[in-house]
Amino acid sequence: MAQHLKVAEPETPPAAAGPPAPARAAASAGSPARAWWRRPWVVPLAVVVLGFLSYVLPPYLGLDPKASLIPIRADAPAHYPMLVAHIGTGSIALLTVCLQLWPWLRRQRPAVHRWSGRVYVFVGVLPSAVLSFLITPLSPAPSIGTTLGGILWVITTGMGFWRAVQGRYLAHRRWMLYSFAFAINIVWGRVFFYVLELLGVTNQTIISQVVGTAPWLGWVINLFLVQWWLNRTADRKLKDLV
Repeated sequence: MAQHLKVAEPETPPAAAGPPAPARAAASAGSPARAWWRRPWVVPLAVVVLGFLSYVLPPYLGLDPKASLIPIRADAPAHYPMLVAHIGTGSIALLTVCLQLWPWLRRQRPAVHRWSGRVYVFVGVLPSAVLSFLITPLSPAPSIGTTLGGILWVITTGMGFWRAVQGRYLAHRRWMLYSFAFAINIVWGRVFFYVLELLGVTNQTIISQVVGTAPWLGWVINLFLVQWWLNRTADRKLKDLV
């Protein structure tokens, strides 16, 4: 437990680190974890992710290309299998990133946090991103925004994982929050379409513009929100950090 509690310690040079690590860890251990209702984003995030997956996953569970929500290229036999694998690994990424952002799990079950982090990186992000690079050229409307978002997703996730390996845990936190911004990007596409449906928009020109803009606007909005959150929590006590 002491080793895990060091995750929340500031990255300061040894001379400025203050009391020895065991003393700081013991002091941190005496601070109770904040209740989940004092983290107002935990439940809504889980609801959004589960709601999104409940919409996306069912059409692919029967492995029927005709049920695909995305048009399948008849001249590319590998298109559908790659799409199913992409959706499966992407779903793993979305579920495990929620676990990564759950403060209670990180503090009370550090081993679960570490292993879910490895699953997020190596079973979720990396295969999902690579598959998206292969699928995008086969899409009816290939998007540079989707490809760029995938590249940045891999970079931010890789940096977050490497900072954890180095023991630079505050930098790890920042990079993994950036990674989360790209992981959750796909949800915005459905949000935009729901808004159009609620507004009764049927103009195909507007819908096409939304389809072309969503791959960019989604992760731009997410990065803005993540940076706002990082700035907001920068001066808090360590026990109040996400």
